[in-house]
Amino acid sequence: MRLKDKVAIVTGAAGGIGRAHVHALAREGASVVVDDINLEGAETIADEARKLGAKALAIKADVSKEDEVKRMVERTVAEFGRVDIMVNNAAYLALSYKLFHETEVAEWDAGWSTTVKGVLHCCRAVIPRMIEQKGGRIINISSAVTMGGMERMTIYTACKGAVVAFSMSLAVELGRHGITVNCVSPGNTGTPGMLALLEMLPDELKQWHLAVPLQRIAKPEDIANAVVFLASDEGGYITGQDIGVNGGSTLPIISVPLPTTF
Repeated sequence: MRLKDKVAIVTGAAGGIGRAHVHALAREGASVVVDDINLEGAETIADEARKLGAKALAIKADVSKEDEVKRMVERTVAEFGRVDIMVNNAAYLALSYKLFHETEVAEWDAGWSTTVKGVLHCCRAVIPRMIEQKGGRIINISSAVTMGGMERMTIYTACKGAVVAFSMSLAVELGRHGITVNCVSPGNTGTPGMLALLEMLPDELKQWHLAVPLQRIAKPEDIANAVVFLASDEGGYITGQDIGVNGGSTLPIISVPLPTTF
């Protein structure tokens, strides 16, 4: 087990890619804190982690709120004694897919609060612990949209791009303490939400498949495997990087405009 005796926090972990992160970390021996604003969902995933043989704790914390993040980290340390791995998976994705000039400032604020400030809150909360421990892994989940761009996703793209830039600078600051900071940027991934969308867009699905050299969209486990690698000793000399997990295509959907309504 590559992560035996390690303690990991995963935000936005009640489903989709977050669930895959929890399962992968648990299988490798880590104790896992399952955070989500959906406590019932987090409890379900924590139970699944326990069935895999891991210690797990479900917590309801809104990462956009600094006080809730602080309490989450304090409870993690109280329960497990340390925190070694921070996986910032939570993000805000509006489903309106508006053109930028049609968006409202409230939508910008909502995206920024969770997707960017959530990462900042979580990093600031765990860094002092990791410095004390003389090491740690921070893994921020970004997106392939930052590598190209996507129509009707300008706010999401800007937020995820900010996460990448922040991660690179933070890696420089924390390297002297043995703490690595990296991003994992998924391409199209077969989460329940994405699969439901693909069922509504059969023509686009075909184009997306053809645009990916590996001829399929990612499974959540594909993304989680990259996270486990970066969290393990094998990833210990990798920092300040944005690792694309996208089947060989930087952004297969950039040439496929999405419809205005679903």
